[in-house]
Amino acid sequence: MSETVAVAHYCEGAGHATRMLAVAEGIAAAGYETTLAGGGPGKAFVECNGYSEYEPPGVDFIRGYQRGNLLVVLKECMPNIFGRVREYVSWLREEEPVLLVTDDLSAAIAATIDSMPYYYVTHDPAAFYTTTVERTAAWARNRFALQTAESFLLPKVWSGVPTIPSAVEIPPIAPASEGLDESVDVLVVPSAFTIDQNRLASVLERKGRDVTLVGGENWEIQESLQPYIAAANVVICSGYSTVMEAAVAGTPCILFPETSEQRGVAEAISSERGFYPVDTVAEVERLLDRIEVPKPHENGTRNVVDAALDGLSVLR
Repeated sequence: MSETVAVAHYCEGAGHATRMLAVAEGIAAAGYETTLAGGGPGKAFVECNGYSEYEPPGVDFIRGYQRGNLLVVLKECMPNIFGRVREYVSWLREEEPVLLVTDDLSAAIAATIDSMPYYYVTHDPAAFYTTTVERTAAWARNRFALQTAESFLLPKVWSGVPTIPSAVEIPPIAPASEGLDESVDVLVVPSAFTIDQNRLASVLERKGRDVTLVGGENWEIQESLQPYIAAANVVICSGYSTVMEAAVAGTPCILFPETSEQRGVAEAISSERGFYPVDTVAEVERLLDRIEVPKPHENGTRNVVDAALDGLSVLR
């Protein structure tokens, strides 16, 4: 039996690659070979860390739904997800891993088709959403994984509800943090769905703040954002991956939610110390002088790695 573990990440947003690569490195440190797949914006990050990965066809549910709701999803996204599942099946059969760890439903479906054991990692309760279509889709995704995965792991920054019944709640997931030999005041981390980050940076700079804009003209791609997040006085972002990394680092985080999922996260963390959902740049300006520093969370990467290693010991 192969001693290779497959790790696959979802393709919308680089943050999926960030956390799943941290999991892959933890599994590799335990002596297992790893093989990676996912594609999308995260591919550049994976390659920056010296790895290569298989890239199946991409899926863009969020942008498709926002452009034309269900009709666009059915016409454009569904054919892509079928192709993504098909390519994942071929990849898994070629690599012959003993186990899959993934946050990508397409990879989970592919593993189920071939009766391959897998561990699923996501943070997507149906209660995050307000429309019937999105709630139903989230419920279906989670139900499938709860029924077919060896374990469903739910990384949470917030306490209490919303949650996913029967999922195993774990701390937020983040890469390991190495020290950064430079000061960082305000770190702006845009996502694929975000406000005009250049306008935000200009406003903050006029207030005398030193802004580091990830992806800006003076930014070079880094192996990990975690050292910058850990060194920052405050992080401004939209996506949950950055929220998790800020939580592990103990760095205050201002969250500009743009998508339905991000608004669900924003509501869930609104009562947590050091996390501030906002809707306007003016709110950011008012917040900057009165933010509180959150207590650092444990890093849930170890929980995912340990779950996978326990599964491997059973398979042996």
